[in-house]
This record gives sequence, C-alpha cells and structure tokens, in this order.
Amino acid sequence: MAKQQRIGVYGSGIKPTGIDSGAAGKMRALAGLGQVMSDVGIAIAKPIIVTKRAEEGAQAAEEAFKTGGEVKQLSAAKWGASQFRSAAEQKTAELRSAAEQKTAELTRNAEKIYRSELSTESAQTMAGFAEQFKDDPVGFNDAVENYIKGTVSAITDPVLAADINDRLTRTALSTGQKIQSAFEVKQANKGIVTLGNNISSKTRQANRLAREGNADGAAAILEDISADQDSLADLSPKFKAQLQDEKRKVKNGLYENKVSGELDAIADDPEQGISAAFAKLDELQGKVPKGYDPSEWDAFIQTAQTDLGRTNSRVQSAAAAATKQAERDASNYVSSVSAGFVVSEEETAAVMAGVAGTKYEDAVVKAQEIAQYSLATSAERAELRAGAEALGLDGIDMLQAMNTQEDFINRAVQADAYGFAVRQGIVEEVNFDPLLLQDDIDTPVDEYAANQANFQKRIEQSAVLSEQYGYTVSPLSAPEARILTNALPGLIRSQKIAVAKLFKDAPGVWGQIAGKGEGSYAQLSALGNDNVMNVAFDGQDRIKAGSVKAIKIDDFRKDFVEETGNVFGPDDFASAMQAAVDYYYGSVELGSDVYDSGKFRQAVQAVTGGIKKVRGVKTQLPEGVDASQLEEYFNNMTQEQYAKAGGVNVFYNEVQFEGGGLSGDNVITVQKNKALDAVHQGTIKAVPGQGKYIIIDPQTNMFIPGPDGISPFEFTVSSADISAMKAERNARINRFARSPVSGAGVPIMDIQP
Repeated sequence: MAKQQRIGVYGSGIKPTGIDSGAAGKMRALAGLGQVMSDVGIAIAKPIIVTKRAEEGAQAAEEAFKTGGEVKQLSAAKWGASQFRSAAEQKTAELRSAAEQKTAELTRNAEKIYRSELSTESAQTMAGFAEQFKDDPVGFNDAVENYIKGTVSAITDPVLAADINDRLTRTALSTGQKIQSAFEVKQANKGIVTLGNNISSKTRQANRLAREGNADGAAAILEDISADQDSLADLSPKFKAQLQDEKRKVKNGLYENKVSGELDAIADDPEQGISAAFAKLDELQGKVPKGYDPSEWDAFIQTAQTDLGRTNSRVQSAAAAATKQAERDASNYVSSVSAGFVVSEEETAAVMAGVAGTKYEDAVVKAQEIAQYSLATSAERAELRAGAEALGLDGIDMLQAMNTQEDFINRAVQADAYGFAVRQGIVEEVNFDPLLLQDDIDTPVDEYAANQANFQKRIEQSAVLSEQYGYTVSPLSAPEARILTNALPGLIRSQKIAVAKLFKDAPGVWGQIAGKGEGSYAQLSALGNDNVMNVAFDGQDRIKAGSVKAIKIDDFRKDFVEETGNVFGPDDFASAMQAAVDYYYGSVELGSDVYDSGKFRQAVQAVTGGIKKVRGVKTQLPEGVDASQLEEYFNNMTQEQYAKAGGVNVFYNEVQFEGGGLSGDNVITVQKNKALDAVHQGTIKAVPGQGKYIIIDPQTNMFIPGPDGISPFEFTVSSADISAMKAERNARINRFARSPVSGAGVPIMDIQP
C-alpha cells in the first residue's frame, strides 16, 4: 500500500495531498488559485478605491457648496460609499464653518465701519441741533429724540441697536444739560434785572408812604418787597448771601422815613417849629433802635439833621435863621433859574420877598436875565455872546456870565440832555420803557403799542432838543440809558436786534451806551444791518460757548489799523474793532483755531458799512453808498443846500480882476463862501452814528463849526440824500439847458457846486 500523503489546506476545504484525480483535479486546483488571487486583488484595490472615494466625496461637497446644490451619494453597495459620504459630510461641515467665520468677520468689520460713520454723523447732527436750539432746551430734546428713534429703528441687530441707542442718548443728555444750564442762566439774569427794578421801585413808594405817615400802606408794600427779595435770592446766590441784611435795610429805611416825616411835621407846626424838631432829633440820637448798629443810627441822625437844615437853620435866633434860609433859597433859586429850570410863581415870589433889600437881590435879578440865555437855542446863544462881546467893556460882565452858563449847559447836555431839557421845561417828560419789547410774551399788545407811540414822541422831542443845544440829543435820559446798558448782556439775539431797530433813528443812544461797556453793540446797532448783527451776535455766543477758539486781540489789531487808517478815535477804535472781532467769530467755521486775516478784513468792512479812501483819506461810508458817491455829494453841495442842512455860511470878497479900463483902476470882486470852500476841498471825517461826518478845513486844519460856533457841524448823509441831491442837480442842469442863450434863464453859477 502506498504511503499516505499529509493533509494540506486549500482554500476553505480540506483535501488529502497525495491524490491525483486527473484533469478535473488540476482545473479545480487552478480555480482555487484564481480565487486566492482574486482575494488578494481585492485586498489591495479596495483600500485605494475607498481612499479615492473619500477624495471624491470631499470634492463633491466643494462643488455642491459652490453651487448651492446637494451632494449626490454613491450606492451603498459600492466600495467606499460610506467613506464618500463621511468625507462629503466632513468637508461640508468645514466649508460651512469657514463661511460662518468669514461672515462673522465681515459682520464685525461692517459694524466697526457703521459705528465710525455713525459717530461722525451723529456728532455733526448733535452740534447742529445744539446751535439751532441753543435758546430752546425743549426743542433740542424733541429734535434729538426724533433723531435717535429714526437712527435706532433702522438697525436690525437688537444688540447693536441697544448699544447705539445708549451711546446717542448719553451724548444727547450731556449736550442737553449744557443747553438747559445756559438757558436757565439767561432766564435767571433777566429775572434778576426785573426783580431788582421792582424792589427799587416798590422801596421808593413804601418810603414815600412812610414819610407821609401812611404806615399801613407802607407795610402792605413791604410784604411785596420781601416776597420779591425771596424770589431774587432764589435766582442770585450773591443776593441770597445778603438777603437778611437787605431785608433789614429796607425795614430800617421805612422806619427812617417814618421818623423823618414826624420831624417834618414838628418843624412845620407853627406851635413847635424847627427848634422842637431838632430837640426831638437830639432825643432820638441816644436811642439806637432794634436792627441798627450805632454807626448806622448815627449816620441817619446826621442825614436827618441835614434834612432839617435844608428846611431851616439850627441857629437860635429866628431872624438869623430866616436870613440863612433866604441865602440858601437865593443860591438854589439862582442856580435853578440861571439854568432855565422851571420854578413856580409861588417859589419865585417867596424868594424875591426873602432877598428884598439884601445883597442877594441883584444876583436873583441877574439870574432871571441869564435864564433867557439858558433857554435860547444854540445859534441864539452864539449871537447873544457875540453881541455882548461887541459891547466891549460894557458887556464884559454879561459875557463872562454867558460863558460860565454856556459851560454849565454843555456839561449838563453831555451828562443827560433829555433830563436837563425836562428840568428846563423845554419838553414835557414822556413815559417810555426801553426794555418793553414786542417779542416778550409777557408784554400786552396795547401796552407795547402805547410805549411805541411814546417813543415816537421822544424821537420828535430829541429832534427839537438837538436844534436847541446844537448837539445830537438822545431820546433817552441818562438813567434810562444805564438801565438799557445793564440789561443788554442778558437779552437774547432777537431782543438785541429788536432794540437796535427801535433806536435806529436815534443815533444819540449809541453814544450813551458805547462808553458804558457796550461799544460793540453800539457800533453794530448804529449800522442797522440785520445780517451783520446776526453774524456778530452769533460770534459773541460762540465765544461764550467755546465753539470757536479765542484769538489774541493783538493778532487782529494790525489788520484793523491797516484797514481803517485814522477813521476812528480811541473810544470808537475799541468799539469798532470789538464789533469786527465778534463778526469774525460768527463767520468762521465752528472749531476754528487759526487766524484768517482775509476773513477779519471782510469783517471790518461789514461792521463799518465799508471804509474807503475819500479825497485821499480813509473814511467810513454810509450804508449803500460808495466812495465816489460820497465825494461827489460834498463836491456838488450848493450854498443853499449847505444852509438848508443847518450850516453857517461865512462869506468873504475875493478879487477876481484888477486893472484895465481908461483909468486902469477897475477892480472886480466876487463874494466867496469860506465854509463852502471847506466843504468842497476839506477832509471828510466820519463820526459816531451811521452816515455822520464833519469837515476839516484845509486852510485852518480845524473842523467847520456848527451854529454854536464851538461844536463841529455834523453832516448826515444817506443814499436817499445822495439821490435827492443828484435829482436836484439834474433839474438845475435841465432848467439851464432850456434857458435862452441870452442868459435870461438860469445863470451858469446856479449849476455849479
């Protein structure tokens, strides 16, 4: 028996190794080898295909992401289907993550850009609202609220919207608080002025009632005064600190007037008289009332003694007392009458009786003569002085008296022309409140209309007084001008312009306030241009608010001097330059901190109405008039026009021809007007007041005098005056052109300057 072969392993079956079955066996052996090779091929190829499928899955995911489509999955039966799907899903996730990151980055960048742009735009908008509503806190809040709502509503991101809303609200609140504070200060200042005036007025009334013995009436007014003082203390910390002392002073004043009234009653009582009054005062001197310190009570006692002394003398002898009183009465009478003040017939009779036969009688009579001089017009006074001077030694005393009185009149007119005229009885005082403005909501319409009507009466009176005194008289008294000056800083822009328009035809007002710290306002108001005033007042507000940077005044001075030359005197120089500075600040860009010489020179021309050379010298031009027109106006002025304007003609004879004829002694002279020669040839110099000029005579280098022979004669020139002169000149030329050649018509000299 053949040896059995060992058993081997083939594929999955177990077969004996030594058995040969022939061809069939060989084929089966080969088939088994093929299966083995197939399994080996699969083992090698499948990982490659799976890897490729993963790459294809990733690529398919990229394509689908780009197009926005879906990834088409492989059949689950195919090799690598799961790897394809897994790779596609992973790639899709990576792409989505990258896209989300990019979107987030873009969103962040867009938000940064939006925040930056919104910051710039909102800052500009807030600044515009702050300027527009600087005097209207409620209007500012409403405008800002609407702006914030509109801005936030357009933001879709709730987080960003909330943040922006918070930021804008904080900015608006800060700016609004500043506007509110400034507004409250303005209102408080206005209230302080009003309450202060009310307290003063009521105090005077209460003192009068107390002196008259009306204690109940004075007490009732005292309650009102105390209430006004409490209100003033709420507005003014300075006044609040001294409130109790102020109340004490008012009460003390009422008590003093009560005592003074009682002393007056004793002095006027025939049974008691002045001696009893002084005795009563001596009794009171050592009894210091509650609420007084000894020095205050002593001061009152001294005042009361003075008051009693005005009524009579403390001398024991009645005769001596009467003499001294007559002396005082005569002195007061002479001063009042010499000045032209109104003195009653009763007072005149009493004084005349008191000085009869005394050394004062001549002085009283002479005062009555001087009174006629004081009440004369400026031109008439000049004639009276000339007449007295012509008398030589016989008129020297009267001339000296006239000159003394002329100095007194000029000082009084300069100090308070309207008040002086009222005291002289030349005009009757017309009630007028310079601060009763139309745009004040508290002003009744009828009260405003009545005040305006009274102002027109004041204007008419000032024209009369200007002729009377030979000086441009303001329609305001000196106390009224002080009230106006003190109130101006607290007025809003519209009120300042309203005041300027009100006094446009009263140039004397600007001189009254210019010297009291309101030179810029006086310069701007005298010009009377609304646009110029708006810009300049805006400049003042900007400086106060700090919206433009203040520049050193020395930076302006050089350009101002070059632009104006010698047009302005020291006082007017400062006023005009400050007005130009205010206008400059109102014309530059907000936030500007670099000096612009060109803009400042424009500002100078704007606030002055224009400064140009006229007859080779710089001067200020009237509004709407150029340099050539102004020069032609004076060049073409006729003798009649000069006289009509109020000028004083001064004639002299000039030899035009000498010699000739049979005897050779013919002399031809022509009458010339020295004053008119100066008008045609002299230097034209502007003076305060729009369109006001004086002429410097080139022969004497002195101004052409006015009717009083002392003050310079002021020419008033406007565009209307220039047009009227031109029309008149053309009419003369036309009349001459229509005249016969024989000369029977208008002479040639009538169409010459």
